[in-house]
This record gives sequence, structure tokens and C-alpha cells, in this order.
Amino acid sequence: MFSRIALLAQVADVFHTHAGRDATIEEVRRRSGTWLDPTLADLFARLAENEDLWRGLESKFLDARLVALAPAEASEPVDDDYLDSIAAAFGQVVDAKSPFTAGHSTRVAEFAMGIGGKMGVPQARTRWLRRAALLHDIGKLGVSNKILDKPGKLDETEWEVMRTHASHTQEILGRVGVLADLAPVAAAHHERLDGSGYPLGLQKHQIGRETRIITICDFYDALTADRPYRSAMPSKEALSIIEGEVGRGVDGDCFEVLRTHVASSQ
Repeated sequence: MFSRIALLAQVADVFHTHAGRDATIEEVRRRSGTWLDPTLADLFARLAENEDLWRGLESKFLDARLVALAPAEASEPVDDDYLDSIAAAFGQVVDAKSPFTAGHSTRVAEFAMGIGGKMGVPQARTRWLRRAALLHDIGKLGVSNKILDKPGKLDETEWEVMRTHASHTQEILGRVGVLADLAPVAAAHHERLDGSGYPLGLQKHQIGRETRIITICDFYDALTADRPYRSAMPSKEALSIIEGEVGRGVDGDCFEVLRTHVASSQ
């Protein structure tokens, strides 16, 4: 029954967003008994007569209205353990989107914790950093697998779409109160010290230590993992490529700690 309700709600939302309420009511009626449970379709028709339904859907405060509908007893206390679990779960969802990203978020998070600790990031802050690293690619949920899994070079249009994942990360995390402080750090993992990165083209002084750590961990793992267009690189080759970006794309202190960390892990 929950799945039937979710299907009806999805159909209604798509048609309401793109064609308006009359088209929504007609489409639910038309699909009753084929796509949609007829009992639920009849209930929807009755609900659709209530102007409050449509005003609520068109409200700028729809998120707040939805939260207010949740019963008080459904509330969950938010502590560090809970946030760690949420971040880990969504990291696994992101990595499951493509066979070429399997384990990527978890590996970046573990690298970030190790490097952060060696760089003097306080223990409590490394836990926070791990969450940001786990969620840095959540914006890729908004990018088509035709692009993520393309075996050849992306064309200009595809590359522009791929780059939007960083902005999507900012938008997604920024909307979740308990994770909003992670958003600017996680979303900036493709910014470069020379100002040529994305999505904002931040300058060196605008890129914080936590972001620099996630950036170099993401860079290293991307090079040492299989991709649709190439096989995984050996560590030595990957480190050589990253070294060539020191001072331009990545932080020199982070690189030295990464090199030491990789050597101690092998």
C-alpha cells in the first residue's frame, strides 16, 4: 500500500509541476485501475477538491509544512552517532549509482580522517570531516549514468552537466539543517588554488583546510580506481600526477601528508 501511495504521489507531482492541477486530476483519473490503485485514485479526486492541498504544494515553505505534519513521537534525537550513520548510508547510495564509484566515498572519507589527524585536525573535527568526505559527491545523484559511465571523453555539453554535481552537493546538503555546515566544504572539492576550479572559482585564501584535504583525497582515489575511460593507476604514478598540481590545484602540505600516509598504508 505504501508503494501504491508513493506511485500516485509521484505521478501527481510530475503532472502538477509541468502541466498544472487540471492535467494532474485528469491523469490520475485516466490511470486509475491500470497504473494506479482505483481506491487511492478516488481518494485523490476527493482531496483535489480542497484548495488547501494546491495552496500547500505551491507554497514557498513546503518543506516546513511537511516537517510540521510529522507526529512529535516520530522525532529522532540527532547526535554524532546518528549523523555518522546518515552520512555513511547516503555515501553508500551515491557510490552504488555507478560501478566505477563503488567504495569511492568511503575511501575518500577514510583517507581524509587519516590525513586530517596527521595535519593536526582535532579528533572531534576529523569526525565532522569524515561526514563531509562521505557526502562530497552526493550531487552526482543528479547526473545521468549515461555521463557518469561514458567510456570515452565527455563532450563540452556533457562536461558542463558533470560539473553541476558540485553545485548539487551544495544545494542538497544546504537544505538539511543538521548537515548544512558541511555543504560549503563538501561542495568545494573541485575548487583549485589557482582559482580555475568549480563551481565558484574560489581563490586560494577562500579554500579552507578541510576542503583541501577532501580535494586531495578525492583526486588520489579517482586516479587509483578504475574509470570508464581508463584502468586504475599505480600509487606511484598517481602521486606523481598530483605532485604536478601542487600549488596550482592542490595544497602542498596536504600532498606531503598524503604521500606519507599512502607509504605507511602499503
